[in-house]
Parts: sequence; C-alpha cells; structure tokens
Amino acid sequence: MVWLGGLITLLTIVLWVYAFFDALTCPAEEVRTLPKVLWLLVIVLFAVVGPLLWLFLGRPHTRPGTVVSSVPAVSADHLDPSDFHRPSGRSVPLGPDDDPEFLQRLNKRINPED
Repeated sequence: MVWLGGLITLLTIVLWVYAFFDALTCPAEEVRTLPKVLWLLVIVLFAVVGPLLWLFLGRPHTRPGTVVSSVPAVSADHLDPSDFHRPSGRSVPLGPDDDPEFLQRLNKRINPED
C-alpha cells in the first residue's frame, strides 16, 4: 500500500508541474474565467485542486480536430511560383554550403591531388 501512496504523490506532482507550465506558457488573452496571474496563484496555492481547476476551467478551448498555433494563418494564394527560383540578391552567402570559396577549400581538403 505504500507504493500506492507514492504513485498518487508522483501523479499529483506531475499534474501540478504540467498545469503550472501550461498556464505559464498560455497566452494571457486565451485564458478563461480568471486572469492568468490569478490562475498561477490558484495552481501554486492549491496543489491538488488548483491544477484540476486549471485544466477544466482555465485552459483555452480547443475543438476536436483543430490545431492551435501561435502563428497567424497566412494564405499563399498571392505568391508566384517563379519567385522561389529567383536569386535573393544577397552578396553574402547564407551558409557555408552557399559559399563557393568554402566549397573549393573543402574539395581541396577531401581530394588533395586535384
């Protein structure tokens, strides 16, 4: 029976940590019922009941089948496919694999006899 008490304690701690960080990272304008700061206080002060209240009353609503994203939805209808094949106009390479001098030095290190 001691292991059951330990399991319940462990589950309570996991639930508390999950609810606390979920409330902490949730955008303030999406929180329901109470302001975000009050939800954090409820979770911290009422270690067993607070996380359950957060999960059922404070978390933002998500409908089944919807994806919650912090990135606003942008339509790609206005894009022209030929734009993706144009050079960017940058004189500085973005990475080492775009730099011709780096590629030549790398080739010389791999094949010294060339």
